[in-house]
Amino acid sequence: MTIHRTSLRSAAGFAILLAACAPPSAGPGGPGLAGEVDAAAALLRLEDRREYDAATLESAAAHASPALRRRAALAAGRIGDRRATPLLARLLADADTGVAANAAFALGELGDTTAAVQALVPYVTAGRIATAPGVVGEAAMALGKMPTPAGRAAVEGLLRSAPRTGPGVREAVGQALLAVWRFPRPADVAPIVPWLGSADAEVRWRAAYAFSRRPDPRGTEALFARVGDPNALVRSFAMRALTAPLADSSSVGSARAFAALLAATRDTSHAVSVNAVRSLGSYRTPASIARLREVLGGDDAYLAVTAAESLGRLGTAAPQAGQDLRAVALNRAKPIFLRTTALAALAEILPGDAIPVADSLAAEGGWRARSAAARVHAAARSWDAVAAFAREADGRVAAAAIEAAVGAVGDGVATIRPLLVGALEHPDPIVRTNALNALATLGDPSTGTLALDAYQRAQGDSTLNDAALAAVDLLAAIHRRDPSIADAFYTRFARSGDYLVRQRVAAAFGNAALSRWGAPLPIETRRSLDDYRAIVRRSMERPMRRARIVTERGTIDLELFAGDAPLTVESFLSLAARGFFNGQEWPRVVPNFVIQGGDPRGDTSGGPGYAIRDEINRHPFVTGTLGMALSGPDTGGSQWFLTHSPQPHLDGGYTVFGRAARGMDVVDRVLPGDRILRIEEVR
Repeated sequence: MTIHRTSLRSAAGFAILLAACAPPSAGPGGPGLAGEVDAAAALLRLEDRREYDAATLESAAAHASPALRRRAALAAGRIGDRRATPLLARLLADADTGVAANAAFALGELGDTTAAVQALVPYVTAGRIATAPGVVGEAAMALGKMPTPAGRAAVEGLLRSAPRTGPGVREAVGQALLAVWRFPRPADVAPIVPWLGSADAEVRWRAAYAFSRRPDPRGTEALFARVGDPNALVRSFAMRALTAPLADSSSVGSARAFAALLAATRDTSHAVSVNAVRSLGSYRTPASIARLREVLGGDDAYLAVTAAESLGRLGTAAPQAGQDLRAVALNRAKPIFLRTTALAALAEILPGDAIPVADSLAAEGGWRARSAAARVHAAARSWDAVAAFAREADGRVAAAAIEAAVGAVGDGVATIRPLLVGALEHPDPIVRTNALNALATLGDPSTGTLALDAYQRAQGDSTLNDAALAAVDLLAAIHRRDPSIADAFYTRFARSGDYLVRQRVAAAFGNAALSRWGAPLPIETRRSLDDYRAIVRRSMERPMRRARIVTERGTIDLELFAGDAPLTVESFLSLAARGFFNGQEWPRVVPNFVIQGGDPRGDTSGGPGYAIRDEINRHPFVTGTLGMALSGPDTGGSQWFLTHSPQPHLDGGYTVFGRAARGMDVVDRVLPGDRILRIEEVR
């Protein structure tokens, strides 16, 4: 699962704090703390502008302060220019292991599969674990992000040769286990299996996770031995591996796997029970369906939603669940999130029965209910009803109708072209975005004028650039068949002030974009160097800031990593201070994955009217991690998420800017439609 607009403690988190606490030192960039502030501000400016400046990076990388060298390494990775690869390769040998670990992490972000891999492989060895476990671990993770045969051999070799216990084993081996699943199949299970028996639960769950991410009958056999593990995370990942196809193709067999899953649906840990209920959805047996129906009718909303989804995946194999799903969908006492999920499942099992239930929900008037009804009608190809939903003033309903219609026709988008063209007149930008994205799959040159007009109209969208980006994507599809559309575009439109649009246009039209609009980077941030100095000083004074989310279901206390993600924290707290989040609904919840907030629309499509750059760092996504939601690189705004459980596949892909210090019980109760009363900084 991904996050759209979804412990190994990192040393990077304390870089600026250490700079503040360190004694004054001389070096390139100026003497003492003032020089470090200036140098850190210059790096932050480069990051924010996505601007490569070799002299500034080299100067900071040669600074006497290890903290600033760490910052330079991280900045090189965030800027994303592969010209920094030689600099980072040199920093791998820095005497400060924090610098070296940041350099390894940054090389993984750059993704240079030749030079970076060659530089990293020598650091993934068992002999370095005791003295530099962070470097070994980050180098292994970086190799996993750039899967090559050489990288795979190094990571698997480390897992085979590393000591089972001792200093640094958890950090180095733990990271290697989170990297090994990223390499292409077929997987070699032999290096992983021994770590399932580790006495360290932190290592053990990472080994279980590796198997759960790369389904393999041999991995299922190994994980089956851990279904009774004392650690809930190990049990949860074992449940993911006990699907019917995997059980049947392994020595476990479906009967033993089913018995384990059945017991796990009653586990006290949501991580375990939710995964067990999901896996039950792969068993097309009366006993499985009976248990899912039982869970659907229970009081645990997370489990009930998961059961509904599982029944929906069983589809026509579970007709006996139809009445249960119908009853839940029509029960106004149930959470709307559960009711709409039950309706969607009913549409998969008994499509004809779902239509009147959908109409009943739509008559209630709420946008979530009407959006769900639109999806059911689209699946049934009830085009008159879909067209009516697509004309609704509430853009959330209309956008859902267009999206569902496109999904229903698959490759037959041309059959609903009139519906899509009509949607281009809707005032809501997300409705137009969905229609433009569908038209782009056709790439019909006859839609060139429509695309140009859609881009023109998008200039009036005050808080969202989605329709502008989608119009450019349609123009790009047309350009492949009719290159003259580029001239028509440049003749009509001046250079955009939105860097995301500029980047998309450059990708659409190639070299022509450089001559007509200039390079898309660097980004004009409207911040002066003094602004960056002020941000750096604030992060030095308070590298760990605090905030509180007050919800209808309780309070969540946050610790914010201002030292690691200063611009993200500044944006979050600024929005909170002006009441931006007050009264918003939680738009998205995926049990045992994330809760997502910060969307003024409520359907995961909204934003604050600006975008911020990613500040990817070494903090891992463990339970309660606070991250920024994205719809692509550098598209963060106001939406963020909190994780229910570890999600290592998100590591290095989304900005971590805090964690839930208290209130995980509240995180585990939040449902879509619940409200955030306010978010406030705690000083």
